[in-house]
Amino acid sequence: MDLVGMRTFCRTVEEGNLTAAAKALHITKSVASRRIQSLEDDLGVRLLARSTRGVTPTDAGTQFYERALSILADVEDTRQSVKTASDNLEGHLRITAPRSFSDIDLHEPLTAFMEQHPGLTFELHLSDQRVDVIGGGFDLALRIAQNLNDTSLIARKLATIQFHVVASPAYLEAHGTPKTPEELKDHNCVFYANINASEQWRFTGSSGAKAVRVKGTTTTNSGLMQLEIAKTGLAIATLPEFFLRDALERGDVVKILEEWSKPESGLYALYPERRLLPTKVRALIDFLADWFTDSKKTG
Repeated sequence: MDLVGMRTFCRTVEEGNLTAAAKALHITKSVASRRIQSLEDDLGVRLLARSTRGVTPTDAGTQFYERALSILADVEDTRQSVKTASDNLEGHLRITAPRSFSDIDLHEPLTAFMEQHPGLTFELHLSDQRVDVIGGGFDLALRIAQNLNDTSLIARKLATIQFHVVASPAYLEAHGTPKTPEELKDHNCVFYANINASEQWRFTGSSGAKAVRVKGTTTTNSGLMQLEIAKTGLAIATLPEFFLRDALERGDVVKILEEWSKPESGLYALYPERRLLPTKVRALIDFLADWFTDSKKTG
């Protein structure tokens, strides 16, 4: 089967139209169209449904896309293992990761990896919303989560991330300091929109586990906005350690309810199940695991 045609088809699915796919592959639209037509003729099925708005994969195309990604990854990994040593990687990496975490903690190890491997090119999709890793054609996803029961992807835990409940000194002076989780019901709390049941905060202490329903005037999908609201003295927030380091050091916010621990989350590397994990992906995962183990920068 024509691997060039497979690559063209996969990129067309990812881009959503032939023009964008052809531009990304540095070919003309007519060449891209001929490659896909040849692939469809070879398979005897229609892979793409074409319209004035672009192209979408048919049912057969969706199945073929997922298998083609795996085949192309195996081919690339085989090529890399023969052609280059692991310290001289080549190829393209498509990565998705949380935006806020990337801005604070991921940019340093990722740029260090880039410097070590100048033969690689990178495409970074940074968003605090969860994305379709397979459908988006990503080689690797980084996700912060308490559990990964909602995914069929292969997961490797890279680091543990601690969460803390914080408020500004001005807020505590004006409204008092809660001494137990139950007292949070009398306070204004800011909620994180990307977590289900965010109005219920869970704690573990010497007397056991507690789930407390809290209330508040603001919900946001931005951890940085949560922190700013807390710093301003408007509300109490629960945030991961990486958001809080500078604010705690400056005294903009302080930890409260320290006798009670919040559930830990993990930083996970996620990737589609494949017979062979591409060398470039494995190298990046190992690099990040070593980085966060050695530096403990996630808290």
